[in-house]
Amino acid sequence: MRHSSRLLRSGAAVQRTLLGLLVALSTQQLYAGPPANVRAVPLSELLTIPQFSAPATVVARNQPQIAAEIQARVVELPAEVGDRVGAGEVLARLDCRRYESALARARAELARARAQRQFADEQLRRARNLTKKQSISEELLDQRRTDLAAADADSAVQDAAVARAAIDVEDCVIRAPFAAVVTARAASIGSLATPGNVLFTLLQTDGQEVSVTLRHDQVTSLLDAGALNFDSNGTTYPLQLRTVLPAADPVARTREARLRFAAEPALAGSAGRVVWEGRERELPPDYLVRRQGELGVFLLEADTARFVPVAGAENGRPATVRLPTDSLVVTDGRQRLADGDPVRRIAAAEGP
Repeated sequence: MRHSSRLLRSGAAVQRTLLGLLVALSTQQLYAGPPANVRAVPLSELLTIPQFSAPATVVARNQPQIAAEIQARVVELPAEVGDRVGAGEVLARLDCRRYESALARARAELARARAQRQFADEQLRRARNLTKKQSISEELLDQRRTDLAAADADSAVQDAAVARAAIDVEDCVIRAPFAAVVTARAASIGSLATPGNVLFTLLQTDGQEVSVTLRHDQVTSLLDAGALNFDSNGTTYPLQLRTVLPAADPVARTREARLRFAAEPALAGSAGRVVWEGRERELPPDYLVRRQGELGVFLLEADTARFVPVAGAENGRPATVRLPTDSLVVTDGRQRLADGDPVRRIAAAEGP
């Protein structure tokens, strides 16, 4: 009897438990309501290639001011402002008569010094022969050696004087150091040029680079860029990164980068923007939602919405998502979802 009563009590307890579960489930379904309608798209269709840009300027490799190195009057100016000149092409000619005369005098002095040196050498040879016959003293032999050494030194001095005079004559003709454009001319025919007096300003026509100022967060993306271009006045020029300067502006907190043209360069002084693409595709910030203090996306798994946090995501900025590209990302209806909510996927043409 006792055993039968215990069985009856156990059966009643099980019935009460099952009844409670049924009531709870019915209540949950009553309050949960129908599944939320959502639209979902494969992640691969949402990812975009990030685009970056920064203002930039084309800078010339060299922009020298060409000055006179001697004092003389300008007698010829074949180069005009705007002219393209090649390397070694004449920009100006100066009156060179005084310097040519000085060169001729230096050469004559050199010839005299060489003649004296030859005479001193012959005198020393004679003195050595006479010394063997004991016809002259050692003191006279030493004098001949000294005369030859002095003649050698004098010849060296005159050699240097000729070289210096030749340089002055060469400086009478002012030439372009490289292919360039004449951007300014300060000389006039008949004017007196003096050492250091600027006569021309040139702009090198090749080797120009693009200078761009970057924020610190742009430096990393530029270093890892997939494609680099300079856009100016409706024309796009391919670029190659040469260097990012290892110094930062302490006030603006920026760094400068220099880029070479991969093909035809833009004109020096041109302004535009450096545009580059990131290598990794990113998810636009519109699809990110915040739950429990974390930014992430809702994925559609069967008929359930699953919240997946995105590491490193920031408000208003594209995010790198490390998920399979065939993952279904909830695009419409995500704002009212919670993790684990039942959902029903609807087509794009269906109403909410």
